[in-house]
Amino acid sequence: MILGVDIGGTTIKLGAVDERAGRVVAELAFVTPQIGAQGVAQEIAVHARKLHSNYPDLHTAGVGVPGAMNRDRSLVRYPPNLHGWKEEPLRQYLQEALPEFNRIEVDNDAKVAALAEAKLGAGKGLSHFLLVTLGTGVGGAIYATLPPKEGGGQGVVDSIFRGASGGAGEFGHTTIDFNGPKCNCGSYGCIEAYLGQHYLSDRTKAKLLKNPTLSSPLRAEENELTPKLIFDAMTAGDAFARSVFVEAGTLLGAAFASAANLLDMHVFIIGGGVAEAGPVLFDAALESLRARVLANLRPVVEIRKAQFGNQAGMIGAAMLVAG
Repeated sequence: MILGVDIGGTTIKLGAVDERAGRVVAELAFVTPQIGAQGVAQEIAVHARKLHSNYPDLHTAGVGVPGAMNRDRSLVRYPPNLHGWKEEPLRQYLQEALPEFNRIEVDNDAKVAALAEAKLGAGKGLSHFLLVTLGTGVGGAIYATLPPKEGGGQGVVDSIFRGASGGAGEFGHTTIDFNGPKCNCGSYGCIEAYLGQHYLSDRTKAKLLKNPTLSSPLRAEENELTPKLIFDAMTAGDAFARSVFVEAGTLLGAAFASAANLLDMHVFIIGGGVAEAGPVLFDAALESLRARVLANLRPVVEIRKAQFGNQAGMIGAAMLVAG
């Protein structure tokens, strides 16, 4: 059993993960406190001990966290959706807060989700894919298995591409309109500034306010609008709510096309809460992707839904320390 921790901008989830079965057997969650990295580590320790009391063989932990990591994964660097965090030695804070755990590893949340999908989920058997998580923010991870070495031998079996300093894969901060809305990262027109949960809700509110004659049940929810409420309205037949996810998919597909053209990437895996919008989002994204990608890639690009859903972060984090 391994403790898998998924730190999100809104919620932190902890799970006791059976590494052989790749499943969460017990789970706890709490609202992400805005108390800085060291305080968050101490809160995680409190909840980890609750799980440890029921599963005393929990002595190792993996943690997924939004934001770029340095190459040895000892520092989390300026995560835009964790207020007050700068360059934080999160692994050190957790080790100090949980001395009874003999090993703790930390990595970017999308990268650990990609690890779960590569080993057991929607990416199993693939040599290359791009995983995108649509949650409070928009995360990304590039999975690329190296080819066999010349003259025999095997390449790397599981490879998350990390770039020169360890922070590669920040798909959410790919710019799709340099004159677009400001993102929490400080740039403008990032895909996250359109598809992050709060941004998506705010854009929907703005459209309702701009069109006062527009008929939609969402108008009654303007002050507390969430992607879940938009999804529920779409399911009930609201055309405006459906248009929100069609636009989201179109924007996502445009960003995918840039990634496909740059990286020769064929498969895109989408996870996270906003992905639950389902076929409306996915179909619009695929249509947009195929309309914009280079002609030689058009027949081969595809989009898949992440298999592990909201548990991917916990399961993938556990795999950081799996035997």
